[in-house]
Amino acid sequence: MINWDAIQYSVTNAERDFDNLKVNTTSMEPIDLSEEFKNIRSLLINSRNKVFEEGEFDYANKLDYKFDLKFGLQLYKVLNEDIGFSLRTASSNDVWRYLSVHVVPDIVHSRWGLNEDHFYKSPRRIWLKTIWWYIHLSWCNNEEQTYLLLENNSTDTILQLVERPGIGYNIAIYREIMKKYSKYTDRDLFRRILKLNTARLLVISPELMSGGVTLYVEELYKDALGGIGDNTK
Repeated sequence: MINWDAIQYSVTNAERDFDNLKVNTTSMEPIDLSEEFKNIRSLLINSRNKVFEEGEFDYANKLDYKFDLKFGLQLYKVLNEDIGFSLRTASSNDVWRYLSVHVVPDIVHSRWGLNEDHFYKSPRRIWLKTIWWYIHLSWCNNEEQTYLLLENNSTDTILQLVERPGIGYNIAIYREIMKKYSKYTDRDLFRRILKLNTARLLVISPELMSGGVTLYVEELYKDALGGIGDNTK
């Protein structure tokens, strides 16, 4: 099992390795991994190939949200508790920088080119990190249901959900927010919901409310909709 806690990979180290990457016609180099990470890379490359084949992304001029979602689900499946990947691990920017620059730079490159922000430079925009957390915060029972829940969203939804500064992730609340948001297509509503949530969590503990998280999120939507309530039921 990988000792994820042992990964120390600073922005300086990531920048050095990123600058040394060379893009060839069908590959990137250098990629020199220990056996444990060779296995992770193999699983992720196979997952990427599966997504490309099923989504016919080989014919796309540019990858977009559809690829983010489909590969995000595969990434979430590969990086699981069976290999020691925990929420603590997922909170480590060192781990995400290492995976992005050292383990699967070619996958990141296929989505973002050589955009350093999405590889290592901007912690809230490291692509592998954002799509993993997007899936985790939206998880709904299984892969199929989660896909159906998220399929009509956009890249902006990922940015709003994952990059929003605040006081940390209350996973139960975010999953309930995403579950209800699947009934809407209003991006401004989503922003209002998240802003209200960030403000209210400073003074409210939803788990202690009568009705708990479910009622708390219903109230968020009611207030964000201007008090008219949820007409999608």
